[in-house]
Amino acid sequence: MQKKLNMLNMISAVSFFLSSISLLFIPILKNGEKVSKQGCIVALFFWWGLLCGIALQICLALKCRKLKFNHKTIKCRLPLFISAISFIVLMVFVVFKSNNNIIVVGALFCTLLSLQICLIIRRKECLNEGN
Repeated sequence: MQKKLNMLNMISAVSFFLSSISLLFIPILKNGEKVSKQGCIVALFFWWGLLCGIALQICLALKCRKLKFNHKTIKCRLPLFISAISFIVLMVFVVFKSNNNIIVVGALFCTLLSLQICLIIRRKECLNEGN
């Protein structure tokens, strides 16, 4: 059972990574007002990865809740700190309506990826302690 839960956490990590990495293709696929086929495929990967990752993390969170695990660890603070910094950078560039899409997309990528890493670390610690 424990191996199955760890495998679900790894599948969630891959799903979240797929979702985050698809954001990096936004500046490349931008071509005016029309939405290209490649843009639709990238959007599909983004939403599929995000929804799969969230669904798996909800299932794992319910399992961890049964174990009554306290998940306030130092390992999770670094991704949260990186996420906060990335979010602040993202908001500064959005507020000032920056034309530099690469920085905006990069900050969004860092924000999402670091939040997702934090979730994965929490579940992994919970599942390891549950043994």
